[in-house]
Amino acid sequence: MGTTIENGGIYDSGAYQTLRGISRANRYSEEPDTSIIDLADKKAQGETNKSGITVALEDFSSTLQDFRGHNSSNITAQDTQNGFFDNVKSIFGKENDNIFKTEEGQDLLNKKGNVFQNDIFASDVAKYGGIKYAKNGDDIAGSALNFAKADAYAIGKANQIANGADANDSIDSYEVRSYKDFTGNLKDTFEEMNITGSDITLSPKEYASYLMAVDGLVQNENGAEFDAQKIDGLITPQEAQAAKNLDNEQLQDLAQKIYEENF
Repeated sequence: MGTTIENGGIYDSGAYQTLRGISRANRYSEEPDTSIIDLADKKAQGETNKSGITVALEDFSSTLQDFRGHNSSNITAQDTQNGFFDNVKSIFGKENDNIFKTEEGQDLLNKKGNVFQNDIFASDVAKYGGIKYAKNGDDIAGSALNFAKADAYAIGKANQIANGADANDSIDSYEVRSYKDFTGNLKDTFEEMNITGSDITLSPKEYASYLMAVDGLVQNENGAEFDAQKIDGLITPQEAQAAKNLDNEQLQDLAQKIYEENF
């Protein structure tokens, strides 16, 4: 039995605006291409509590060196050429498992020229109809946490290159404007989304809690309904839209309960 959450109007919730694992589920590509996630899914099958998009973001971050003449972070075949330690691994028979450094990954980069973080999200939506942060059979809370860490670090790594800040697995309020034209007051938003006591940073566990909260939403005529049994590791456009229509206090209440139960 779900819990109905009434709303009195249309909001643009902080979680929807600041967390890419939610808002990117509501975007479609005009030319759907699943090649990045197809490649990442192969590696993810051997990873515990990591989906393809988590793997893709991790491997993107580990190869990101420069913006390559663009105004957002991207990687090219130049970034993924084997260095000294990669060659040493090859000599001893250990293949580099970074998806972008495999033969298939190099072909993909040569074909595309540049791969942006947005391409990773678009590829996931094209394949799964949303953001699939957990593989079938994986622990959903553990997978949500791993995705949150990977996404936050990818954001931080790009901001580090652009502005010299330190990259970490939390989302700092000043990082949000590096990837989002935020319409509200960030300070107020982070205070309202806060679960752990910090009003300027969202920890990976907080991010994961919001992911799972949105994953359990269903939009109905009275507002949104939350049902924990519906959490399946995929953020759909419908769930993302339901989250967008709730205010920060309503979503924070749901995320708080999930945080307490899982983290």
